[in-house]
Amino acid sequence: MATHKDSLSSYLQSLNLSDKSAIALEKVEENYILDVAVQNKPGAQKLVAATSSNHEIRLYQYADLTMTGKLEGHSDVITGIQFAHTEENMLYSSALDQCIKCWDERSGRCVQTFQAPGEIKGFSSFGINCNDRVIAGGTECLTTAEDIHIIFWDRRKAEVMGSYTESHQDDITQVKFHPSQPDSLATGSTDGLVCVFDISQTSEDDAILWTFNTESSVSKIGWTGEKQTEVYCITHDDALHVWDSVEGDDILSKTNIKDVLQDKDPVEYMVDCLFTDSLHLVMGTHSGDLQIMNTAEPQKIVKTLKGGHTATVRCLHWDNSTHTLLTGAEDSLLCKWSDCVKQTTDTKRAKLKMKKTDSKKTRPY
Repeated sequence: MATHKDSLSSYLQSLNLSDKSAIALEKVEENYILDVAVQNKPGAQKLVAATSSNHEIRLYQYADLTMTGKLEGHSDVITGIQFAHTEENMLYSSALDQCIKCWDERSGRCVQTFQAPGEIKGFSSFGINCNDRVIAGGTECLTTAEDIHIIFWDRRKAEVMGSYTESHQDDITQVKFHPSQPDSLATGSTDGLVCVFDISQTSEDDAILWTFNTESSVSKIGWTGEKQTEVYCITHDDALHVWDSVEGDDILSKTNIKDVLQDKDPVEYMVDCLFTDSLHLVMGTHSGDLQIMNTAEPQKIVKTLKGGHTATVRCLHWDNSTHTLLTGAEDSLLCKWSDCVKQTTDTKRAKLKMKKTDSKKTRPY
């Protein structure tokens, strides 16, 4: 008899391409999909938001990836998007234009702006905590380490509450609040450090709980584990680390995954991690194929995803409730992978034509 753990893992093995949507049909690298977020709403009527490198946010129906609208207002590269937890119609975005915006997806309008103070270059990452009361924005380095800030706002008043300035020394690439603990925050930076904070403390020195050194540059981080007490990290040179955020222990450190897989299942980069009943690593080739590997011993590829993308995959979102994977790539495509049967080529081509949009040339992020 299959266990609950076995049944969860089997969902990854049954993934197939079920829907595909294009920001633009023409192959214009300026329309990379950089990030994707899913509305915190039950059922199939929720929305998917995807950022493109032409500074727009596109909205899609989760059920079939039909585009329903777009949000325009940022004047530089959008570096992150996230739907609110308690107000399902609110979407937040950060950008290099020195502001974080709050959008009402029903009207398509920006209803609140959180402006960077002073000479801050722009926000390279951001996060909003699980009760939607605190927003944190991580900055890029302008000239020296003194330019690096994690800035906090009271979301209800749009007022700056304070900032952390000493924990990181270079661009802050990731800002991730804990999914259920509003005062727990993890951040990652190109300085190689991953920091875990308790933001309820009154000073930065008291707030920092752990500093983990990857000795590299941090690309992606996230909370994981059955109790979500672990922090994972992917570096820009494709190493994977996992730590216990309670005790500070090293749980996993793999620096040679690509080399180990090179003979049987070659990969060229790491995309991100996802958690079912255990942590899985998603890797890819620059031709668009994806490999999903379990990180527990013995490590092996549990699923290969082909036929969706034709270029480097930039982002993903795993929905544990619907067992569905969304991926966005440099080919301008947003793909949905599930255990549903893939639509026919003719049907899919007609659907993409309905979503054709004019492209705007701009420098990719």
